[in-house]
Amino acid sequence: MQSDDNDHILPAHVLPHPAGNPGTALLSGDTVTRVNPARAYLLSLNSARSRQTMASFLNTVARMLGAGSLEDCSWGALRRHHVLALTEMLRDAGRAVATINTYLSALKGVAGEAWMLKLMDVESYQHIRAVRQVRGSALPRGRALGREEIRRLFAACEADRGSAGLRDAALLAVILGCGLRRSEAVALSYQDLHDGDRALKVLGKGNKERLAYVPDGAWQRLHVWVDQVRGEAPGPLFPRIRRHDVVTESRLTDQAVYHILQVRQRQAGLEKCAPHDLRRTFATALLDNGEDLITVKDAMGHASVTTTQKYDRRGEERLRRARDKINYTE
Repeated sequence: MQSDDNDHILPAHVLPHPAGNPGTALLSGDTVTRVNPARAYLLSLNSARSRQTMASFLNTVARMLGAGSLEDCSWGALRRHHVLALTEMLRDAGRAVATINTYLSALKGVAGEAWMLKLMDVESYQHIRAVRQVRGSALPRGRALGREEIRRLFAACEADRGSAGLRDAALLAVILGCGLRRSEAVALSYQDLHDGDRALKVLGKGNKERLAYVPDGAWQRLHVWVDQVRGEAPGPLFPRIRRHDVVTESRLTDQAVYHILQVRQRQAGLEKCAPHDLRRTFATALLDNGEDLITVKDAMGHASVTTTQKYDRRGEERLRRARDKINYTE
């Protein structure tokens, strides 16, 4: 997350370093290592992606508190009124409710680590922990693609006669047909193919594994890619392809998936869409087919059905139909 105009809003003296020390000390021979509560909190998170996201949030907060970064911020001096002030600033800056609550979650986590490291007294920690999340909701982001858009997207891949055309068709088909996150798709290896179950072993958030059952069309595109180009060697299921059609052994990145979809979307003449819109399309298709929310939750790898409900756009369609029945001119 990049810095913005709200950095350095609070003066540098708001969180003074107690005795000039932003962390607690560990002795190892002649070496003194300072334990930073923010670093301890980041290490407690399950995935590299979560650590990266929260580190970005904490760096922004540290700058707002007058520090250079999370490394030199005196987290042990954090108090409830600082957290409330930060919340209000983020609200005034127009940050989304979910974003503000992510900041809150990170701050509470760091406060907990500061308390365990004996850099914060239990009363101060409990006061921070008691700060309530910001309430409110926003309109759901993104969209689900229609059948014609999906057809045109795959037609754009098929028009590419090189290896990238087959790889991109298989990649997008798997994301769309199984509702995968792009991070889950690029983490797939050849060994994750389960031909007997026609499924993929997916590593989701929190290092939770699940089987994603692949629809016929996506399974066929996947095997065309494997049989005609990739082969059965161990390694990433969707590797990078260099110029002159050279298939590498390097794994695609999350950003590469975004770029691939943007290229194919422009070739297909579609309105802008993101990889997560393919995931939304998957959820919409399951719900339209009459699947219950628990089934959709499990298929998408959600920890809570509350998260899955955010993908349910059927209420919007009912409202549109109700609108179309109203006619005041007759």
